[in-house]
Amino acid sequence: MIFGVGTRPSWRRIGQRCISVLILVFLLCGFGMIPSQDAIAGIYDDEFDGNIFILYASNAALVPPKVSLAAAIQKEIPTLIMFYTDDSQECKQNALVLTQLQAEYKRQLNLMPIMVDAIKAQSTDDPTDARYYYNGQFVPQFVLVDATGQVVLNQNGKMSFEQLDEPVRTLLGLAPRTEPLVLDRPLFSPSPSADQTFFGEAVRSFQDAPPEE
Repeated sequence: MIFGVGTRPSWRRIGQRCISVLILVFLLCGFGMIPSQDAIAGIYDDEFDGNIFILYASNAALVPPKVSLAAAIQKEIPTLIMFYTDDSQECKQNALVLTQLQAEYKRQLNLMPIMVDAIKAQSTDDPTDARYYYNGQFVPQFVLVDATGQVVLNQNGKMSFEQLDEPVRTLLGLAPRTEPLVLDRPLFSPSPSADQTFFGEAVRSFQDAPPEE
């Protein structure tokens, strides 16, 4: 507040305005318009904070999937489906894994992340429709389908890069990997809550161990 020359501030009026501001702040917090520290979601919780592939893997290229399962089978390309939700910590932790698989097998493997909230309620009997394989209960769920449409892996729960890489390499006729692959930091990290996860080799540790207290 700026006072003119020769004027004296009214401390009573200033006090009333301060109280009004405090009341407004409390009201905004009560309605959730001002986020608290507790409201910030992270990779180790089941809170929603945005699309997991954009937020935790800096990868908008995977969502939505560009090639359908039916089209991939027609082109004789294997497909890895990941059923996920944006408010699952295990799905968050697997977002970077799927991104690394994309980097390794972009031309050989069709990757299909499917958000289960977007799956229509009605079921389908068409095995060339990716929705056909969703178990309806657990996420993440990984389904690996070969070039002819046969399921070679159907796994519930978080999976490491190695656990997915091995069946993919077998399906593609590639020799087993002899050296571990380091998951590098993406080019940018748009989320403060996601930034803590991108530390090269340390990224891999979160797949098997919870954060330290």
